[in-house]
Amino acid sequence: MPIGMESYTVNVHARTPDILDQAKLSLERGPILTSRGTDNSSAVHVNFPADRQIKGKGRGQNTWVSPEGCLMFSTSAHLSIQGQCLPFVQYVVSLALVQAVQEQAKQQLKGNEVDVRIKWPNDVYGHQLKIAGILCQSAYRNQQFQVVIGIGLNLSNRQPTTCVDALIEEKHRELKLEGSPQPVQPEVLLCGILNRLEQLLDVLLSSGFEPLQQAYLDAWLHTGQKVVLEEKQGNTLHQVPLTILGLTCNGYLKAQDEHGEQYELHPDGNSLDFFKGLVRKKA
Repeated sequence: MPIGMESYTVNVHARTPDILDQAKLSLERGPILTSRGTDNSSAVHVNFPADRQIKGKGRGQNTWVSPEGCLMFSTSAHLSIQGQCLPFVQYVVSLALVQAVQEQAKQQLKGNEVDVRIKWPNDVYGHQLKIAGILCQSAYRNQQFQVVIGIGLNLSNRQPTTCVDALIEEKHRELKLEGSPQPVQPEVLLCGILNRLEQLLDVLLSSGFEPLQQAYLDAWLHTGQKVVLEEKQGNTLHQVPLTILGLTCNGYLKAQDEHGEQYELHPDGNSLDFFKGLVRKKA
């Protein structure tokens, strides 16, 4: 059942220090309700929106700055999925977010989109500035992965980078449209994200990521991007130029060197920027 503004089964407005931890606590200890009333669907089970956060989490030890105007929420789902497919969940979340933002933009821009793109693996950028971060955490229980998804999106706050409203306003001026665009309502955008997330997760569960891959690649920043790997051979540091082609079947970056040899690129786990700490193996 698509999720409407009035139809959340559980909707807790959280003002606790960490909504991700609160969602995990509910997931582990409390009864789980779904919008479809079944235990094995991909439906959103619990949704925790927050007006403000004081302990927003990012990857590793990073924190998420949460000024007023951000759309911030954690949501959970039970997924009957193979472990090797789990990394694709965050890609599906990124795609759902971008598609929902573009729907709001097109409604005000006569069908035109804004420059909002996925930065692999878990960020969303607008005009080359970060506007959203996604953090997925999972636990395996009762033959299902219980996944908590945390999202922070700059909706109306124009600092510290830019926001959805500003991107729509800028495109509106560029197109020289009449009138003024209206601010995107957070509850409307939240519903759009959750509805798309449910639909996309259903595809992932039934058919894998392949049917979604082209839509994901159309929405990301990286096709044709040039990266330089630094590899140490003995005491010498070699630079290896590569071109990103897409994703491998394992969900890592697929790249090609100047000789046509293809590689799968993995983050080394040490760099805060995934693209500054890549290691390769032959694809």
